[in-house]
Amino acid sequence: MQIREIHTRSFRNLESKTVRFADGVNLVVGGNGAGKTSLLEAVAVLGNLRSFRSSRWRAVARHGERDFRVEGVVETSAGIRSRLEQVVEVGPPVTRSLMIDGGAATTERYLSALPVVALTAADTDLVSGGPSLRRVLLDRLSFMLDIATLAEIRTYLRTLRQRNAALSSDATESEMDAWDARLAVHAARVVERRVAAATRLADEFAEIYQRLRGKSFPDITLGYRSDSWLNECESTIKLEETYRKRYNVTRIRDRHAGHTLEGPHRHDLRLEAGGRPAKEVLSSGQIKVVAAALRLATVVQVERERGEQLPVIVDDVDAELDSAVFSQLTRTLASQRQLLLTSAHGDMVSGFFPDARVITMESGSCGNGTASGD
Repeated sequence: MQIREIHTRSFRNLESKTVRFADGVNLVVGGNGAGKTSLLEAVAVLGNLRSFRSSRWRAVARHGERDFRVEGVVETSAGIRSRLEQVVEVGPPVTRSLMIDGGAATTERYLSALPVVALTAADTDLVSGGPSLRRVLLDRLSFMLDIATLAEIRTYLRTLRQRNAALSSDATESEMDAWDARLAVHAARVVERRVAAATRLADEFAEIYQRLRGKSFPDITLGYRSDSWLNECESTIKLEETYRKRYNVTRIRDRHAGHTLEGPHRHDLRLEAGGRPAKEVLSSGQIKVVAAALRLATVVQVERERGEQLPVIVDDVDAELDSAVFSQLTRTLASQRQLLLTSAHGDMVSGFFPDARVITMESGSCGNGTASGD
């Protein structure tokens, strides 16, 4: 799969100009504030409906604008081209319209059209931050392996909010029994999907991390962490029953808290080194490598499922990595994938990608892309 071109309007500091990308490696260079990261962010928003820089859409829209537009052309390995378009009104409230080839598209269909994986400096939070980003990583992988995952996650979260509302009100015990049963059904389905995704991710992560790690890097284990009392390997029916009983037992405690204290919304993707949380053991450079291995492991799993390679974004590709790790990362990435890379040190990085198309950014606008050897 290839991203052929992208066009934006009122997206950060980017000029409203069509940018075209080549097969293989596209190296985006320029000084600080030139728009390199904004260009790759626009590609990520185009494919993933989320920014890797901010969760606030108002920060993404150009100052003073109430909406922004991103559109682009993608091509599958079979040569089928599609035009993706989205308009985001930053509100409040935030609204978004999605189109494929001029027609309205569901979120599920749109997200399946251009799976883009972005490796950025913020990925260190996958290792050193709280569990929410790791849950998003796992749920995104689950969705790409089975499109029904998105609806299941949404249903679980909606039912969770409804049970929490009932806990905070004067809901009767029989009403709470009904909410417990509903939430248990969806909790079990979410756990089942996540465990399956985590199992596949762990095997791929171990292989990629082994290739990227330096000599002093510790062994890292990855696994799904659920509630301590739960056997997540049970059948779906048994998981449902276990959750239903647990919610019944903990109802008084949850009423006092005003919300549900246990369930998939509190689970985590465990990363450990020698039995300790990885973030307590690793250096900042090692954390970045582990985070990159996590992202790349999801890429490989989705590529295997779809039968085609996916575009990969790497922002500030040469930052914080020693030369040996950087060299291995570039070899791992540069298979037959389309790569979109940014660097403030174009002369240095271009040596690793002699056939790259170089796109120079300045003041939010790009010049004509050229092969670095021209």
